[in-house]
Amino acid sequence: MNTRTRSLVVLITGFVLLGMPGSALSVAWPEMADDFGRTLGDLGILVLVVGIAYAAASFSIGRLSALVSAGSLLVVAALAGAVSLTAYALTDTWMVLVLASIPLGLSGGLIDSVGNGFVAVNAGPRAMGFIHAAFGLGAMVAPLLITALAAVGLSWRVGFAGLAAAEVAIAVAYLSVAASIRLPMEGERRQPVREGSRSLLGLSVWVFFIYAGVEGSTGFWAYTLLTEGQGVSATLAGVAVAAHWGALFASRLLLGFAGDRVEPNLTVGVSSIGIVIGLALLWWNPSVIVSIAGLLVAGFASGPIFPLEVLLTPGRFGTEFTAHAVGYQLSAATASIAVTPAVIGILVNQRGPLVIGAALTVLAVVMAISVEALRLVSAREGAPASEPVT
Repeated sequence: MNTRTRSLVVLITGFVLLGMPGSALSVAWPEMADDFGRTLGDLGILVLVVGIAYAAASFSIGRLSALVSAGSLLVVAALAGAVSLTAYALTDTWMVLVLASIPLGLSGGLIDSVGNGFVAVNAGPRAMGFIHAAFGLGAMVAPLLITALAAVGLSWRVGFAGLAAAEVAIAVAYLSVAASIRLPMEGERRQPVREGSRSLLGLSVWVFFIYAGVEGSTGFWAYTLLTEGQGVSATLAGVAVAAHWGALFASRLLLGFAGDRVEPNLTVGVSSIGIVIGLALLWWNPSVIVSIAGLLVAGFASGPIFPLEVLLTPGRFGTEFTAHAVGYQLSAATASIAVTPAVIGILVNQRGPLVIGAALTVLAVVMAISVEALRLVSAREGAPASEPVT
């Protein structure tokens, strides 16, 4: 296995772990809320803290990579995640849980930004599909882990302790390939040249914001909607949330195998419409089967959007500016993951869990319109975003 392949394998493995804490928290939260004496809506507080830290790390990746190597950032990020998840597993204090969410967010932001920036410049759509499929795999496995622990009478704390140990292991793996993972403009202090207009960059950042708000809010709140709002059993709801992430994983895995034959803008447009349809079915809820089917449709449709939009970034804004652009996009995405579920949490506290379905569907419609607007502006500016990526 050559150096580049080994680096990609480690990055892909790291993305499996990157997808696990958030989805584990979404399923563990009802029991955690009881243990800490908090309301269901207080999940939004943790999501907000993680998201702010995640966004700050992502936004700063261009500047950080000028000072510290990307490989070193990955090692530090994984160790920070291990410390945070250990605190999650051990603490009985709400404020400690909130504070421990800060390094968790910083860890995720650094790993996400470095991984996306490296693959966008150094690999093609297949590698991008695989690295994001890995995230979906982790997000799928974590709810099953928490659900299985509960089924055998073990605490959610055991799950977070296991994730902390996995963070230490991936830190060692990052260290082994650190020298071969580099970002464009790494170690250079001058400002990178940006291609593409400010309006195109702003619209691209907005698409990441609204997409992540839909994906993150669905992942965080679907379990609560199914159990507290629609009367689905805890076990079935846990499996359904895992299947939602599994569908996202499957579509990204398909992108990994067939990515060189994909037309990015067409795929992203069709996928955004699929999300609207799936979440509308989840909201409609004429039966448990239809509701869960809608959740699965939304998961499968969500898969290609994020990786393909990242992959289009070098063509829109230039290789030199890619790390900065990806950082801005990811910071917007994580800010949305912090803010959007938190706002929905406020609505849940005020109007009950059934409001979740309506909120998700409205957000999905806004996202689909935004995706089409980005395609039109890219075409107008002549960015090579309408051609298949190879």
